[in-house]
Amino acid sequence: MKLKDKVAIVVGGGSGIGRASATLMAQEGARVMIADLGIERANKVADNIKAMGYEATTVKIDMRKEEDAQEMVKVTLGKYGKIDILVNVAGGSVGEFILEREKVGKFAESTRDKWDRILDANLNGARHCTRAVINHMIERRTGKIINFSSITFERGNAGVDYTAAKGGIVGFTRALAREVDPYKIQVNCITPVGTTSERLLAGLERRRKAGEEIDLSRICTPEEVAEAVLFLASAGSDHMSGQNITFGTPTSS
Repeated sequence: MKLKDKVAIVVGGGSGIGRASATLMAQEGARVMIADLGIERANKVADNIKAMGYEATTVKIDMRKEEDAQEMVKVTLGKYGKIDILVNVAGGSVGEFILEREKVGKFAESTRDKWDRILDANLNGARHCTRAVINHMIERRTGKIINFSSITFERGNAGVDYTAAKGGIVGFTRALAREVDPYKIQVNCITPVGTTSERLLAGLERRRKAGEEIDLSRICTPEEVAEAVLFLASAGSDHMSGQNITFGTPTSS
């Protein structure tokens, strides 16, 4: 088992990539804390993991709130005594702007409130969760932190606010990796080109019904992305830090 005796927190572990990552890491020996705002779906994931004979616990968190992130770490340490891995999957947008671009809105018509909400969900949340755990990892001189960006950062084909937030995640990853390298902590990022999450599939179905041809074979599954998470969480990436892995077929969207 690649993660035997490790303790992992998956923020956003109740669905999509988070669910697949939590499940795979548990199968590889990790004790998993599934942190999600939707506690019912998190509990369902944990129940499925336990039914397979592995260990998982849940905690409700709104990662936009720093105090929630701190409580998440406190609960995890109380339950398992340590934290080896943090996976910051959770994020979101206002509107399905990638699938329905008319909902993006122009920057010239944007509001500070929407900007703040987007950055809270996609940049500040990862900051809060990482800040809550980083000193524990520094003290133990070990740790793996895995962040998630978006291909929209490279393409600039989504709202300015979301693109800025996801670009910020890449910069955050690179700078933090350099800072904590002396403590043998690796910080890396995954940038999916497109993933067949429930949300994306619903939007693609609307496009299909409108007459557009959709080739799902060129879009990776959450389970495939979870394999990249497992690699970054395991000893195989001990000499890899500050990297941003673009995951998926470049032509898919």
